[in-house]
Formats: sequence, structure tokens, C-alpha cells
Amino acid sequence: ITTSDNLSGQVVARKGDLPEVHSKVSISVNLMSHMAAGDGEAPEKIQPLRNNEMLMVNVATATSVGVVKNVEKNQATLQLRLPICADVGQRVSISRRTGSRWRLIGHATIV
Repeated sequence: ITTSDNLSGQVVARKGDLPEVHSKVSISVNLMSHMAAGDGEAPEKIQPLRNNEMLMVNVATATSVGVVKNVEKNQATLQLRLPICADVGQRVSISRRTGSRWRLIGHATIV
């Protein structure tokens, strides 16, 4: 069952003890000023989130990709491809695809 990290990002608990499973989350976003860059690369300025943009979110050990919906200032809604199990108030990291890599652009809190 655990070969090749098949259970990576999964959560196990007694029935009723787990947080809610979300396929759509509302988040309060905090973007960094510049994107994390690799060796020899100049850090790029981070642009605000846009509707229908694809982002990767990490919460605890789970990773999911979501499409941004309803962006307003520091608030956004993500429609996730893979559901996540998380509490309201839990912090997630946000990455944007740049070229062939995902680059960290900030963090958010589930509201």
C-alpha cells in the first residue's frame, strides 16, 4: 500500500475526528513581493492573482492544483482538482507555474 509514496498527502483518523474535505476553498492571500528564483536567475516581481489562473496549493503534506475564481483584493476562491482535508484558519502555500517549474509566490489562510 505504501510503495512509491502512494499514501503521500493522505490523512488517517477515527471517524469524526478529521477536518472537512474541501474541493472548493476560499482563501485570504498574502503574496510575496518577488518570486523565488534559482541560481543565476533574477527574481521576478509577482503579479496579482487573475481569474481562471492555475495555482498549486500545499497544505500539510497534501498538494493540489486549483483554478482561481472570484478574485478580490486579498481574497480568492479556488476550485481544486484533488480535494484537500483542512481546517478553516489553516495556512497553505501558493505556487504559480513559470515556464516548466512551479515557483512559490506566497501563502494564504483558509477562510
